[in-house]
Amino acid sequence: MKILIIDDDPLARYTLSKVLTSNGYEVVMAVDGESGFAAVLEENPEIVITDLIMPKREGIETILRIRQERPDIRIIAISGGGRYGNADLLPLAQSVGADAVVAKPFEAEELLEPLRRLSGS
Repeated sequence: MKILIIDDDPLARYTLSKVLTSNGYEVVMAVDGESGFAAVLEENPEIVITDLIMPKREGIETILRIRQERPDIRIIAISGGGRYGNADLLPLAQSVGADAVVAKPFEAEELLEPLRRLSGS
């Protein structure tokens, strides 16, 4: 199963990639919503994991665009910031089309559980 990671933080992309590849997933990466949407069209992933706060095209807009062009793709939104920060965007992400949300920081299992549920494995 191919998963696209969209995150502007190089360490976050690296860490997510390691967790996913060690669990048998094929991973492609993008650095922002603009390049992420291009990767959706080029790479045809089954699942997209996207950060919400990014340059060029933020996560909410990216989710809306993916839903418009590729409604079959499963989307997991991730964001940090705690109770009063960016985590407030997670309910919004679900309301615009994210299939699951995960607050940063998270343990690997907190990401793998919704991933397994969405992939049916």
